[in-house]
Amino acid sequence: MSQARVSFISDYQLRNEQVLALPKPRSLAFGIPFHAIVAMVIIGLTGVCITVTLRTQAELHAAAAEHTRLRASIEKQAAENQQLQFELNQLDRDPRAIERSAREMGWVKSNEVVIILGEPVPVRTPTLRSDNETIKAQAGRR
Repeated sequence: MSQARVSFISDYQLRNEQVLALPKPRSLAFGIPFHAIVAMVIIGLTGVCITVTLRTQAELHAAAAEHTRLRASIEKQAAENQQLQFELNQLDRDPRAIERSAREMGWVKSNEVVIILGEPVPVRTPTLRSDNETIKAQAGRR
């Protein structure tokens, strides 16, 4: 073979190898391609971000509900405080308010007679004891 022909064949083979030869994908551990590892990392980080976002939203909703509950409680306490302040002012200024409040608590004046109407109070009746129980009861009192 002539040298020109050998040169042509080698140039042809060299060009074919360069055109047909695809770049080998880079691989890291266990022969897994680099782009697959990058995709797995991106998917994992996306999952973490979604989890954190959902947890944060749940905590936000719980905090908002607690805030609403506490605000209602504060408003209720403020109304009660206002009512108590009004009653205190009444007791400071009006003697009739003092008497009304005392009577609501069951107090009476020293010169008044109290008559209680309602259910009769049950009267305890003595029970019969044997002689031994009477002796034990008397011994316990000494």
